[in-house]
Parts: sequence; C-alpha cells; structure tokens
Amino acid sequence: MRPEKSRRGGGFTLLWVSSTLGEFAYSTSLIVLPLIVLALTGSPSQAGIIGFVDAAAMLLAGLPAGAVADRYDRRSVMLWCQAALVTVFGALALLLWADVVSLPALVLLALVNGAATALTMAAGEAMIPSLVAEERLSDAVAMNGARTYAGQLAGTSAGGFLLTVKNALPFVAGCLAHLVGLVLLLFLKRRPPAARTPADQPVIGGRGLWEGVRWITSHPFLRVGLVCATATNFFFGTIYFIVIASAQTSGMATGLIGVMAALLGVGGLLGALAAPLLQRALTGARPIHVVLWAFVVLTAGIATLPGSWTPGVLLGAIAFAAPTANAYFTTWQLKLTPDSHRGRVVSVAAIASGGGGAIAPLAGGVVLDVAGRFAGLLGCAAVMAVVALLTSLSPALRHVPVLRADASEPSGTDPADPADPADPGDPGDPGATADPGDTADPGDTADAADPASSAAVAARGPSFPVP
Repeated sequence: MRPEKSRRGGGFTLLWVSSTLGEFAYSTSLIVLPLIVLALTGSPSQAGIIGFVDAAAMLLAGLPAGAVADRYDRRSVMLWCQAALVTVFGALALLLWADVVSLPALVLLALVNGAATALTMAAGEAMIPSLVAEERLSDAVAMNGARTYAGQLAGTSAGGFLLTVKNALPFVAGCLAHLVGLVLLLFLKRRPPAARTPADQPVIGGRGLWEGVRWITSHPFLRVGLVCATATNFFFGTIYFIVIASAQTSGMATGLIGVMAALLGVGGLLGALAAPLLQRALTGARPIHVVLWAFVVLTAGIATLPGSWTPGVLLGAIAFAAPTANAYFTTWQLKLTPDSHRGRVVSVAAIASGGGGAIAPLAGGVVLDVAGRFAGLLGCAAVMAVVALLTSLSPALRHVPVLRADASEPSGTDPADPADPADPGDPGDPGATADPGDTADPGDTADAADPASSAAVAARGPSFPVP
C-alpha cells in the first residue's frame, strides 16, 4: 500500500495559483497593449492589429499544442512557456522604462503571449483526468471559471491604473506574476502523458491535429457547440474592442477604462461561483441558449442605453451567464474524449473557438472606423440573434449527449475495475488510460470540500464567451 500524502490537493492548489497569476498577467497585457499602440498611433485599426497578432499566435500555436501535450511531460511544457513569458515581459518593461519601445517589440510580446498561452492551455487541460474526479468535473470546470475571471478582474483593473503611473509598470507586474507562477510549478508533480508504443505516439503536425478534428466531427454535440463558441467569441471580442477603443477615443481616463473592463471580470467571477447552482436549474443545453439570447439583448443595450459605465455593467452581465454554459459544454467535451486524444481535441476546440477571437480585435477596429460605435454594435447584435435562433432549433443541443463505448479507453485508474492492476489507488481518473507517471501520488485527487482543488482545470478553452 502506498503512503498517503499528508496534504491532499497540494498539487491542485499550486496549479490553481500559478494559473491565476498567468491569467492576471495575460489580462494586464490584453488591455494595456492596444491602449499603448492607440496612444502612439491614434489609429483604432492599428491598435486592433496587436490583439489580432496575440489571438492569431494562439491560434497557430494550437496546431501542434495538442500533440505536444499528448506526447511530452505536461508540467515541463508549462514551465518552458512560463520562462518565455518572464523573459519577454521583463524585456518589454525595460524598453518602456527607457522610452525606446517600438511597434515590433510590442508585436513580439503579443506573439509570445499568444503562443505560450495556447501551449499552456493544452498541457493543462490534458492533465485534468489525473486531477479531477469525474463526479466533480462539472463543478471543477465552473470553479475554474472563477479563477479565470479573478485573474482577469485583477489584471484589467491593475493594468489600467498602472498604465497611468508608468507605462512600464503593467509589464513589470506581469513579469513578476509569471516568475512566481514558474516557481510554483517547480513544486508540482510531473504529469507525463499515458504510455504508448512508438507507433502510437501522436504526430506533432497536421496529421495529429486531424485526429482531433475527426473525433470532434464524429459527435454532433461537439460540432454544434464549437460553432456556437466560435461565433460567440468572435462577436464578443469585436464588441469588447469597440467598447474599449471608443471609450479611449472619447477621452475617458485609462484608469477608468480599466475599471470598466474589470466589471467584465466581476460578472464572470460571480457567474462562476453561481454556476454549480445554475447548472441544476438550467438542465440540458439551456445554459448555452440563455447565454446566446442574453448576449443579443445586452449588446443592443450597450449600443442604445446611456451612461459611461453602462457598457461595463452589461458586459459583466453577459460574463455572468458565460461560466454556466462553458461548464456544461467543457464537461461533455471531456467526458466524450479519451485520455489518448484529449490534448489534440483541446487544441482543435481552442482553434475553432479561438479562430473567431483571432480576428475579432481587427474586425472591431475596422467596424469602429467604418460604421461607428452605434451601428457596429447593433449589427453585431442582429447577426448574433440569427446564431441564437439557429442554435435553439438545432437537434444536437436539445438532448444530453450519450456517452459512446469508444469515449473511454481501457481504464487504468478506475478503482471499480478489479481486473486492472495498473493503478488501484488513483480514484481521480476514472475511465482514462493509466498514467505511469502518476502512480506514486494516490492522494493527489480532487477534494470535494476544497474549491481550490476542484478548480484545477486548464486555463483557456472553448467558452461562451472570453474576449
């Protein structure tokens, strides 16, 4: 019998805190970079290019990210990404402090930021089966949203205020956040993928990604859900950029812009905390329908209702509903996918849902330049109304998905399987392939009484919505 750990869930806490710090740094850069470019150039379109580069880098890095997560030690992948982010955030802080920053330097940070986020997301989500018990998976995804929005709330508000003091300070804070996150990951147990023969190793490239595509397309629920996520992320990202950029051009102080944007984090954080209760009230695919129709109504409100704080409040209301829909979809994505394919399916899902986000800032800048704030927001609301109607009529989202026999590989960690000698003491990974690197950690499973432990789910995935 293996010795029991004295502190259950310690690995979850380390990962949760590290990921929260990463969310803080990412959100800080997300709001500060376009504002710096806008101040330098005065062009919303050029400011939108920075957001486009970040999202496009995340999209392109997602092509090999899943195969990397399925093939290599997942903790090591995350450590290398954190080291890269510490380097570029620190270098940009020095350039800004010396007042010698250039547009290429800002583009470089956006590239590394997006690529490292994609790799970290794939590696983190591939670790889920060894971290979260199946019966706690839905609550864990919802609580993970709380972590995401907490980092976003702190990052956007801090970024706006630090920018008013010194334009280098947001990146100093981001560098320190990633550095602490890296140190915390050093204490996390290694999480290699399941053992495979050389012939079964996932290919890092187009063929490996195609395996994830093929798995998703075989499930109508996953297909339709990702279409919804793609459309929602695109239009929400477009609206978010229009709101922020128009506030800047109208003369609103950057500190107040940060607070207004932080209301999005407040709504998301409260929504994530309420998601477990809302999932019991909104059965089936109702969370997705509620988010889409709320998105339509609230976007029209942003366009028409007066008040400088109204956009932030209404964006926060959209974000309040998002974690419940995200938890529902992500839970079924994980249940329908075997451990051997999770990294690649995560990558495909991120590419599909993030594809809309990749062009959203660029589209938002163009829409703002050409149509203006009012017409642009109403146009987004009208198109989203069509998406919401088609989704509501879709048969694939009317019923709870059915688990197929091929959604689980031969269990290596199911305590109810007496014929499986591979890992009799790991109840945190039912229905997944045995992870030989996890055999020495029987106590590192989700603790139902520990929200931080249950929140140990990967950073960014298909969501409804994330700007």
